[in-house]
Amino acid sequence: MPENAYVRPVLGRRDRKRLETRNGLAAVALELFAERGFDAVTVNDIADRADVDPSTFYRHFGSKEAVIFSDLGDWTGHLGDAVRAQPAELPLLETMRTGLKDLAANLMVDVDNERHRAQLTKSSPSVRAQGLAVREALIEGVALAIADRMAVDPARDGRPYLLAASCILAANWYRDYVVRTGDLPSSAEDAVDRIIDLVRGFVAASAE
Repeated sequence: MPENAYVRPVLGRRDRKRLETRNGLAAVALELFAERGFDAVTVNDIADRADVDPSTFYRHFGSKEAVIFSDLGDWTGHLGDAVRAQPAELPLLETMRTGLKDLAANLMVDVDNERHRAQLTKSSPSVRAQGLAVREALIEGVALAIADRMAVDPARDGRPYLLAASCILAANWYRDYVVRTGDLPSSAEDAVDRIIDLVRGFVAASAE
């Protein structure tokens, strides 16, 4: 592993149990949404199926909309930390490439889950709003990390936000592309390369 590679903190027993419960709730919720439709499912339904109290659900998620994007929300802090962990001399776009590769295990697309998420996003305004909020939080978190590396104030310099947004939106487009076409990458690292190359191509085309 490279010297500067970001490594997620090792979880203690309590945190592992909490993550197991959270992932279980998310799986049950998505199963119910697929069976009944998003609007027909309540938090009580999810709790009943998971055999927990509704209060347990709310300890992990603020709403049933939040369940749908729980994996993306978990990225916010980790991706920013991964960007900060890269060598100072690395160019910014390569910083994003390497930072994403440090988290590459989470990049592989589950086509069925992504297709279901896309359907829910299109059919429910509240789900769509939640997705936009999660994406914006992810962009903001990465932009702050890039601003730290550039030693600039992100409130006065738009470059960190623009780079972060380009990478996150490229990743979003690529996930949609995989769902539409079934053209899976050979590995998570290959997915990262395709995403960053897409951004690089856009930047080059914009400069012409």
